[in-house]
Amino acid sequence: MNAAFYFFVFLCLIPSSFGDLAESLPWHKKVPENQNDLRIIQSHLQTLLPACEKAVVAIEVNDGAGSGVIISEDGLVLTAAHVIGKSGRKLSVRLADGTKASAVSLGGSEISDAGMIKITGPGPWPYTKIAPSGSTSIGDWCFALGHPGGFDKKRGIIVRVGRVIAQKDETMQTDSRLLGGDSGGPLFDFDGNVIAIHSRISRAPDENYHVPVDSFHANWDFFKNQKLLTLDDLVKGGFLGLSCEEYEASGLLVTKIVEETPAEKSGLLKDDILLSLNGEKLDTREELTILVSSMNAGDLIVLEYLRNGKLLSSKIKLGNRTK
Repeated sequence: MNAAFYFFVFLCLIPSSFGDLAESLPWHKKVPENQNDLRIIQSHLQTLLPACEKAVVAIEVNDGAGSGVIISEDGLVLTAAHVIGKSGRKLSVRLADGTKASAVSLGGSEISDAGMIKITGPGPWPYTKIAPSGSTSIGDWCFALGHPGGFDKKRGIIVRVGRVIAQKDETMQTDSRLLGGDSGGPLFDFDGNVIAIHSRISRAPDENYHVPVDSFHANWDFFKNQKLLTLDDLVKGGFLGLSCEEYEASGLLVTKIVEETPAEKSGLLKDDILLSLNGEKLDTREELTILVSSMNAGDLIVLEYLRNGKLLSSKIKLGNRTK
């Protein structure tokens, strides 16, 4: 093993009181300062890959192919909504060693392109951890794994290293190059945790889009236990009539109120900060959309929000999106 690897091991054994020294690790720097930094990054990646690769699967459904990552011993898999297509679909997954297992698609959302499937075999299955919400920042080092072009045991899983270059609401952008077949595969941080799922692919090398794990955390029970939310479903469900964005502290900042909608009639205003709906804390735009669209026109909701620092609450009757 080379000197860079032993240097990394030494730093990992340093007590937490030496936090400043830990921050000097090359993947915590704004840019690598020399060739040795790059060697250390390479060595660290090599230590992470074996465990991460074991949890990555190729997903085979009809004539299509995608990727995914196992995040529990009993075979729960995170992937992209456009890979599973719909809930209750029978499909197959292949592990890195070629092991094939049956699975079934669960739920997710076409808003963020998040999806879940469940391996139906008894397990235990190799799995990896997912990062907590809000743990990823612009500039963080990351690496993408997947099966572009479908499963190929001889070639193996493809690794692409990069950095997070943008993140807003339900989308993360990196320069970790994606290819067809990567969709649904995992994006890892340099702690070996899944931070996002591959979603949209572009020809430009810096236009690679992923679903942050924040979307999964915010809607976990819905994705796992309900049917896949499609864009068509949004038309059929309840309607509030506002636009918002995630607020820097917590909640959702209202950016626009649509005229003659339940939101306007309730007295909601631009710059109000939405905190909860029917007692459920609001962390993402997608979460608000799912909660509202899962109800019907005419249903009552209780919306809690801040206005100029004052806590307010309103009962609102949902409308119909098509009217």
